[in-house]
Amino acid sequence: LIPVIGGVVLASLGELDFAWAALVTAGIANVFAAIKANENKKLMDTAGLKDRIGGVGNQFALTMINSFLFCLVLMAVTEGHKFGAFVKLAAANKVVLMNLIFSGLWFYAYNELATFTIKKTNAVTQSVANTAKRVIVIVGVAIVMGESLDPLKLVGCGIGIGGVFLYSVIDDIVAKFKK
Repeated sequence: LIPVIGGVVLASLGELDFAWAALVTAGIANVFAAIKANENKKLMDTAGLKDRIGGVGNQFALTMINSFLFCLVLMAVTEGHKFGAFVKLAAANKVVLMNLIFSGLWFYAYNELATFTIKKTNAVTQSVANTAKRVIVIVGVAIVMGESLDPLKLVGCGIGIGGVFLYSVIDDIVAKFKK
């Protein structure tokens, strides 16, 4: 995971004009996403769980409901006074409303897929894939927006992708040396 994170950091070094608070909160979000993945994997391995809640999809739905309720309280405390203005904006501007709905649906679908992926793999694989996604987003955004990929960004992306590749083949490499 360290080479992948290092590659993302290196690829992002040229973009130092971003909000540091966003970087810190994104890091905190990643930590909690890893904790969620780890706890979901433990829960999936619990005997009799499928009989009680009906499977991974329902487990994910329950996790999302709990997360929503926690965030609802947090939102009410920190941003509750702005909720009326937000409702007016969403009602007046259909683009805002559609973006809200579709971003929520995409977020739900992406995270449900991630939960199903954890069932088939493990939490570390999910973390590596999530970090690799950032490298792919950096390259994709640069291509779509017509930005140049300077050498530092390319090297960082290469290290990140190489780290993901190394992670995917490391077990086979270690097994060859043990024989």
